[in-house]
Amino acid sequence: MIKTRTEIKNFKIWMICLTLFLWALLIAAPFLGLLDDSLLYSIFPFLNFGLMIEGTIAGNEIPQFVKDNFSFGVSVACVMIAIALIVLIVYLIVRCVLASQRSKARKVLRKTGYSAEYFALLEKKKKHLKGSYLEAVNDLCLAKEYGDGRRYDTALELLRNVDIDKFKVKDAARYYSLYAYIFILTGNLENAGFAIDLGVPFAEKTKDKSQMEFVSALLQYAQKDYEGAESGFKALLKCHNNEIRVWSGMYLGLIFLRQHKNDNARKTVVALSKFKKTPRQSEDILKLLKKIETAYALEEEERKEEQAANKAQLA
Repeated sequence: MIKTRTEIKNFKIWMICLTLFLWALLIAAPFLGLLDDSLLYSIFPFLNFGLMIEGTIAGNEIPQFVKDNFSFGVSVACVMIAIALIVLIVYLIVRCVLASQRSKARKVLRKTGYSAEYFALLEKKKKHLKGSYLEAVNDLCLAKEYGDGRRYDTALELLRNVDIDKFKVKDAARYYSLYAYIFILTGNLENAGFAIDLGVPFAEKTKDKSQMEFVSALLQYAQKDYEGAESGFKALLKCHNNEIRVWSGMYLGLIFLRQHKNDNARKTVVALSKFKKTPRQSEDILKLLKKIETAYALEEEERKEEQAANKAQLA
């Protein structure tokens, strides 16, 4: 699901602009003759504090205009603070509503996994954002979730129909990375390479290139270029993208298993335990641990068979 801070961003800007507009209107109104103390106090009598100011400031006499309008100025300032508080409360309410939607989706995901109930919530959000400026970005997030849920056909359909012209450079890089990732998982390596070629120019313009670098290494892995893939995955273990770091470690563990380096595979997977993982990653790590356990069992069985063979030769 699209992140709350992304969805709330434009609303936050509008709320700030609205506050500044109302403040400017309130400050200008007395000078334009649209507001005076009698009108203000007739509407909000509790703001009539009757404050007075006398004396000097830094040795300078306080201007008579300030003395005459000090209490009125304080009252106007109180109205401005009230406006800011009201706008802030509205913003926080909207933010909490949006955050609660994400929280509900996360709870359902933890409880039921990538279930029909979980995707129903995501589809509801998709319908809500249809036609908005966030539709394309949300569809990209939704495609990723369908991919993690192994619903690759649905993910590809979303990616085919998304309006890429609405993407910023960073989102375009994510789009082609995700396209390549799903193509690799479905065995369509030719189109995966094509998607990577299209996405590299966008990735080069972003600070974080880890997603494109990951799918490039994954393509090498799928093409059985394990040496090249190992080099790519090792480099990504130091990246700042936590999800990519976990995936890289898992595939690196698989490569170590192919090389019969069971200890290296175990150490790599154990090191991943300190990182936060997506539900899909948690599922796949359990499968990987079972593979490692099986590899150790086979290694022990081979060792015993070798020992038995050596004893038979001595006898």
